[in-house]
Amino acid sequence: MHDVIVIGGGPAGSTASTLLAREGFRVVLFERERFPRFQIGESMLPYSNDIFRRLGVYEKLVDAGFFPKYGAGFVTADGSARTVFRFRETLEPPYQRSFQVERSRFDELLLNHSRENGVEVHEETAIARVDLSDKDRPAVETTTGERHEARFVIDCSGHGALLAHATGRRINIESLKKTAIFSHFRNVQPAEGKDRYTIVVVVLRNGWFWMIPLSDEKMSVGLVTDRESVIASGLQPEEILERTIAMTPYVAERMKNAERTMEIRQRKDFSYRVSTLVGENFAVSGDAAGFLDPIFSTGVMIALTSSSRLADAITQKLRTGSMAGLLRHQRKTQTAIDRYLRFIENFYRRPFIEMLLHPDPPHAMYMAIVRMLGGNVFSSRIDRMMLAIFFSLVRLQDRFGFAPRIEWGALPGAAGM
Repeated sequence: MHDVIVIGGGPAGSTASTLLAREGFRVVLFERERFPRFQIGESMLPYSNDIFRRLGVYEKLVDAGFFPKYGAGFVTADGSARTVFRFRETLEPPYQRSFQVERSRFDELLLNHSRENGVEVHEETAIARVDLSDKDRPAVETTTGERHEARFVIDCSGHGALLAHATGRRINIESLKKTAIFSHFRNVQPAEGKDRYTIVVVVLRNGWFWMIPLSDEKMSVGLVTDRESVIASGLQPEEILERTIAMTPYVAERMKNAERTMEIRQRKDFSYRVSTLVGENFAVSGDAAGFLDPIFSTGVMIALTSSSRLADAITQKLRTGSMAGLLRHQRKTQTAIDRYLRFIENFYRRPFIEMLLHPDPPHAMYMAIVRMLGGNVFSSRIDRMMLAIFFSLVRLQDRFGFAPRIEWGALPGAAGM
């Protein structure tokens, strides 16, 4: 009998389990794979630093040599319009840098940190079923038939969303039916100067590239485009990625000497949300609670912040019986998803990109966008007002075109589409 069972050893599961173990609870974590294992979601956001410091891993991340991240750049496929949102120039000192990480090492570091804090970790142990029928003794069953009981169960099973699938609470976001095709490369030309540490998003007519520097030698490069168009093209993922790189001037120039270092991977239908995140004896967090298009690198940030908040809520529930913290976790997680979803859905519209790449935006509005892109989703009232003004300007741009126009039809699209 444990106090808490955690399903999944990624950033959400390791964060929640570490903080609960520190509160003196008996925590057991089940992870279906053996770490280290490959994962995407390699670009962290600076406001996650608060959680890293709370966990006690910030210095470990620095010592591990993960590549620093000082901002996020956006550029059109032909290189004609671009901007860089620099954290070092606009955010307060605790948030002026973040990390670009190889998730295999990053996730393993967090999971080992959970072990060091007293969490009982079982790798290569998949959960087949969750039984919530007994309010006071929820249980899980492994694929080998073992049954484990606890006082509370947390689902951090990632895109598998074990509880959400079982209860029908997972809802696909129809406006974001996308596919990601990606790999790692060496000998990619770095961006100039300090921007060599910056993630770059390259805007296509019907999608976008990410270019994430993981080290001086290694770059993560991925293409995100419409799922149905990929299917209709009849091309293999490798053909789509290679042809689209060649058709995109900005990317092609930087990758003219690049060599691929691993197989090409694909992830489909990755945008969804979950309607109910908590109950009397369970909660879901991280990607199991919802995942959005990775354009603004929100996945790990939402996993870390929601799991940190969830650990406090479960502590309150197990000690006092109060559901207040759990309901707050649900409300704040859904609010974060709503706010980023507005940015993401608009990203695929020309007026939004024209305003995002505006060469001379109002300073207060620029600062609000930087903080939002940095992970400060629960920003000040002034920032929320500035973002509301920004979206009003996007609507005006659509009608009147007062910001420099982008020749949208001239931008390349994904190969075969």
